[in-house]
Amino acid sequence: MEDIIGQNVINEGEQVPTLTREEESMVRVMMEAGLFYGLNRSKTNPKMKPYLSSTKSGIEIINLVQTLKSLNIASQVIKEKIKAGGLLLVVGTTPAVKVSVKEMGKRLGISYTTERWLGGTLTNFKTITARIQYLKKLRSDKESGKLEKYTKKERLNIEREMAKLEKFLSGLETMDKMPAAIIIFDLQSHGLIAKEARRMKVTSIAISNTSSDPEEVDYPIVSNDRNPKSIDFIVSYLSKAIEDGRKEAAEAAQMAKATEVKETDDKSR
Repeated sequence: MEDIIGQNVINEGEQVPTLTREEESMVRVMMEAGLFYGLNRSKTNPKMKPYLSSTKSGIEIINLVQTLKSLNIASQVIKEKIKAGGLLLVVGTTPAVKVSVKEMGKRLGISYTTERWLGGTLTNFKTITARIQYLKKLRSDKESGKLEKYTKKERLNIEREMAKLEKFLSGLETMDKMPAAIIIFDLQSHGLIAKEARRMKVTSIAISNTSSDPEEVDYPIVSNDRNPKSIDFIVSYLSKAIEDGRKEAAEAAQMAKATEVKETDDKSR
């Protein structure tokens, strides 16, 4: 257990991390979900050293104390963005994560991408928004029967175009403004996204295995990103942050409204 959570791998001058009972319990759940499995040592990015605890049979062992700390920081960032009215975008296109990311997006009603990332989604946001509006128009025209005026061949071409747009844009339809934060699953496969986010000053959170450069994003979460159980754990953890952020936003709005009503009543007396 100590090797995995990193309590016996301390740099000179550092204090041994002390965990609460709740944190110890969470680390054990993370361990059971396999979050501590990194990649082969030969693939390790040197900048990952602070996030690792040891090496076993050539495989890097991720320090779960650091992972939990990163998850908590990222969760707080997510909550603050949502409370401020910001939008989230979740991206995961690799086979190991795309199903979980799509379910997360649909269940929480947030924007998501599980197919190939369209370069310029952030840096050329106006064009992407225009394509989304075009997709909505085609859908509306089909439902209202406006496409019937075209020939059979023309309708077939339009439907093929709709199918292609649906594949790449259907998860982005709620993104009517630039996202405040983006959550990237598998940073190694999505370096372009991290660059777009940084260029557009969109806060970036990324689930990164040991071969990635954690400095490419604002908030790296170093974890096994190949195991479905690990992915499901992280999705659940970050989903709770989204739900908590919405709850706190609703409570703040209700309190502000109550204060406004009270001030109006006081002035009318």
